Amino acid sequence: MVKFSDVKIGDDVKFYALIESMQKRFTPNKSGYYGATLSDGDTSIDARIWDCNLIESNDVTVGNVYLFDAHVNEYAGKMQYVIKAIKAVEPGEIEVNKFFKSAPLSKDELNKGIKIYIKKITNPILYKLTVNLIAKVAPEFFEYPAAMSMHHNFLYGLSYHTYTMLQLAEKLLELYPGMNSDLLYAGVILHDIGKTKELSGSKSPVYTQDGNLLGHIVIGLQMIAVAANEEGVENCEEVKMLEHMVAAHHGELEYGSPKEPGIMEAYALHLIDLMDSKMAAISPEVAKTTKGQSTFPIGSLGRKSLYVPNIE
Repeated sequence: MVKFSDVKIGDDVKFYALIESMQKRFTPNKSGYYGATLSDGDTSIDARIWDCNLIESNDVTVGNVYLFDAHVNEYAGKMQYVIKAIKAVEPGEIEVNKFFKSAPLSKDELNKGIKIYIKKITNPILYKLTVNLIAKVAPEFFEYPAAMSMHHNFLYGLSYHTYTMLQLAEKLLELYPGMNSDLLYAGVILHDIGKTKELSGSKSPVYTQDGNLLGHIVIGLQMIAVAANEEGVENCEEVKMLEHMVAAHHGELEYGSPKEPGIMEAYALHLIDLMDSKMAAISPEVAKTTKGQSTFPIGSLGRKSLYVPNIE
């Protein structure tokens, strides 16, 4: 089976790939075309479909695997796949699951890793809330991506994002005194808990009705409120601070936070979340870019490209 890593500029190639994202765009003279991101299970590439009928007449949709026929051009110093034909895959023709990217750690490894940090929480209220909330949505929490496109948009992405954030939080606690470690660990683990109800599934998810109308921050606050009420601790300091951290973890009102960080732990959570989401999106783009060249536009950076230093 053809892998993108084996393809060279100038090749005519047939390959199976998953459509990770796709958008209709228009040239300056108003001609329509489709830009798409395709995945072979290991690598994602940029593709162009100049003939819109290939998409619109064949009911080609995001989240499905197809057989593509393409010519590989060089555009702005990078490879660009120009799609000439698209064919639906017959049942049993290939193993479709291999085309969905997953976190570099297994679900079992992530489960064990996060449990280690849960056990570090010694405050009984925060510990019980964290354990109970994760238990309610464990299948989703350890399967779902962390986002649809911007970062950690792969199987187990939500738990992997959480685990890497916990490791960053541990370092911050070592370097900067003054924070409550129980509150920071609980906040990191639960800050995106609402995504288990914001997204529809683990593979090629869409936003649920609650996701569209409320968003994961509001959903997460509701989930914490229900769990706290069940435990009879809804009015305690721990719950108020935990809810504030979830509410403020996007950092600024313009980025969707109902409140800006008002405690040190909330500010740390915001910075950790921001760092991990940005670096996780940047790293794979840099890794697949030749030294001395710039990456493809990176969505989470406002489609900005980064130069990769030509240094051994």
